[in-house]
Amino acid sequence: MAQISLPNEDTIAAIATPTGEGGIAVIRISGKNSLEVVSKILRRGTEESVFEMKSHRLYRGQVIDPVLEKVVDNVLCVFMKSPHSYTGEDVVEIHSHGGYLVPKKILELLFKHGARPARPGEFTLRAFLNGKMDLAQAEAVVDVVNAQTEEGLKQAELQLEGVLSEQIGEFKEIVLDTLAEVEAQVDFPEEDIDPILREVMIKHTKELTERIDKLLATYEEGRILKNGVYTAILGKPNVGKSSLLNQLLMKERAIVSPYPGTTRDFIEETVDVKGIPLRLVDTAGLRASSNEIEKVGVELAKKKAKEAELIIAVVDGSGKLDEDDFEVLKGIEPSKSVLVINKSDLTIKVTEEDISGFFPKERIVKTSAKLGSGIEELKSKIYEVLLGRNSRMEGAEVVITELRHKLALEKTNESLISFLEALERGESPEFLAVDLRLALDSLGEITGETTTEDVLGRIFSKFCIGK
Repeated sequence: MAQISLPNEDTIAAIATPTGEGGIAVIRISGKNSLEVVSKILRRGTEESVFEMKSHRLYRGQVIDPVLEKVVDNVLCVFMKSPHSYTGEDVVEIHSHGGYLVPKKILELLFKHGARPARPGEFTLRAFLNGKMDLAQAEAVVDVVNAQTEEGLKQAELQLEGVLSEQIGEFKEIVLDTLAEVEAQVDFPEEDIDPILREVMIKHTKELTERIDKLLATYEEGRILKNGVYTAILGKPNVGKSSLLNQLLMKERAIVSPYPGTTRDFIEETVDVKGIPLRLVDTAGLRASSNEIEKVGVELAKKKAKEAELIIAVVDGSGKLDEDDFEVLKGIEPSKSVLVINKSDLTIKVTEEDISGFFPKERIVKTSAKLGSGIEELKSKIYEVLLGRNSRMEGAEVVITELRHKLALEKTNESLISFLEALERGESPEFLAVDLRLALDSLGEITGETTTEDVLGRIFSKFCIGK
């Protein structure tokens, strides 16, 4: 289980931009001694002190190695005074030239003069602990950085802006109002709860469970938006799998050859299909073969098919189906698959009746990977198979993307249903209050009000250093 050391008053530093070639690198320093640490290596001018820098303004300067009295780099520097910073502490950012060497040398100088290396996610952890964001918003920071599609980015930004947290806050207010009514009855245990008040509590609680169920129903969509869908393209050799991959990617990624068996290894690429990140795998053609290398490719293709969440099965529509085609189709679960009848630019000889025993009509698409026809229809079919016809994909409403949030909401509803059942049985207010408090605790897990150090460790261990 991941562990985390809660921040103390140390001043921490890390490179906040990706390592490698680039015009600019940002070195971030956070903590009460940030200015003091930076003052030891930054020279602004002959008479200008680092301590005179005004908050949220950029200043030119030079990073100096105090021992060698040598200029390391010409930089820009900005000071952000507590609490008006990302972490809620005093923060200084040094904007240096990019690359590998310069940012590394500046960071090493900071470590020599009072800062320590930041742990993964420690800047955001400090922001959470200092009340700059709640835990759901902190988790969204990683999702913004790792977003693979526009839709995924929209959802991450909605969560970062606090839209999910606001909704959880509304749920909590409803539970708190009900708890207040219940606790008001504790002083009068011998009296039954007023029938009108009882009906109001039942009504509000049932409405709340329905709202939570509606939010829970978005999890599968949210999971797909965040993590993508592992997708295998399967078929016998020379049916056009590699051409289809190239059309979906809109670039030449796989080798296309008229000779069967060209693809012997597998190729992985990610493509945006109507907002869904598909992690596509083009596999070797599935057929019986005496070639040892091809046999390895076939076995690897079968393994990838078992691991896949979605399968795009491809057959050559210009020729009759043979035993190799039937072997491919028999090994596929239609509920998580789409069938492509390819080479529609030629005379189609494969009919829907030929494959009706393997695939329902609504899962079949005709394409010409050579000419690019039918590709948009294929994308629409993939979207429909994964998310259904009536999915919410406008990006205007928040969905839940974290399993942790889903489990907490499920626990909330379990507690609320237990409360309703106890209310129906006429249990005493003390027992009713227990279920309501458990519901509040579960909701608090999402925003971080009732979260343990172990949970924080698991969450922030996913962050990169510098975030």
